[in-house]
Amino acid sequence: MDKKSNLINMNEKIIRDRILKEINKKRLIRKNKESGEELKNFSWPSLFAGEEYNLGFELELSQNLKIKNQTNLIDCEKINNKSKEFLENKLKEIFDNSQNQQLIKSKEYPIIWFKNINKIENESSFQKCLLAVFDTAQNTSLFIKGEKVNLSQFILLATISTHDTSQLPNPIFSRLDCVNVDTAKPKEFFLDKYFYPILTFSFLIFLVLILLSFLQWKKDNKNPRF
Repeated sequence: MDKKSNLINMNEKIIRDRILKEINKKRLIRKNKESGEELKNFSWPSLFAGEEYNLGFELELSQNLKIKNQTNLIDCEKINNKSKEFLENKLKEIFDNSQNQQLIKSKEYPIIWFKNINKIENESSFQKCLLAVFDTAQNTSLFIKGEKVNLSQFILLATISTHDTSQLPNPIFSRLDCVNVDTAKPKEFFLDKYFYPILTFSFLIFLVLILLSFLQWKKDNKNPRF
């Protein structure tokens, strides 16, 4: 079964509607609020986990000219070997783009789609730069080449090519708001993953200690000390 057939089976309309709903929700927040915590909520990147969302977004861009003209794509799989400077230059280019600036003025707010962020090499300078981009405390006032870049004027969307969010490093994942929590596989932390084995082992140790204490008590009662 090819990827497009798989997308159809995953219900193409639901996927595309979910993407558009998130875009419209973000846009409404930005239109209604111009400062404070709501701006941080707006600049908080939304994550879609699963290859079907990559395909759904691509299909939306191919069939929806308005969304296509509002979207700036950064394909992390294709530029994985690029440096921090490459990402900074790309963001500066997107920010300075006249069409994007016009969208901002008309309160349409352009989109930056970070595609396949799970393909980024771990601990790379590219990934470290992305931490600031995804951080709501920083992305409203990034300084690139001495100029301020305000990403709170953009809708930030990210996708990964798998449902398994554990493929994302913790610092990246903690900065993302996963939209499709119903189909994404949640990131398991150490205690989440090993809670029951640890509990079982602890219980067995407890039983052994109880047994040893009982045997010692029994021995002491058989041989009372005077």
